[in-house]
Amino acid sequence: MCLFTYWNKFRYAWRGLSYVFRRERSFRLELAVALLAVLMGWRLNFSLQAWALLALTCAVVLAAEVVNTALERLLDLVEPRLSLHIAFLKDLLAAAVLLLALGSLVVGWLLVVEHL
Repeated sequence: MCLFTYWNKFRYAWRGLSYVFRRERSFRLELAVALLAVLMGWRLNFSLQAWALLALTCAVVLAAEVVNTALERLLDLVEPRLSLHIAFLKDLLAAAVLLLALGSLVVGWLLVVEHL
């Protein structure tokens, strides 16, 4: 593949991130928490392994929010009027992100406790 094709792929990805950042309050909140975690890691002088775990945890939560947003938009196209089935599917998507976010809080707490 030529470099131009790769550049377009990155451009599309940035456009998607921009969309999620502008339109999803949850993504902005999760990004703010991730930045706070990075500041805490810097303050506590995290080890290389702790930084790797923190980066992976933050990336998973943020990526899950992007996937959640994409699937919710797709469901809106499939059934523009809110139905019980669509609402249930959206609840399941939100539950998945919630579980990942709660898990990331546990990981963050364990990293902080380890470095105190």
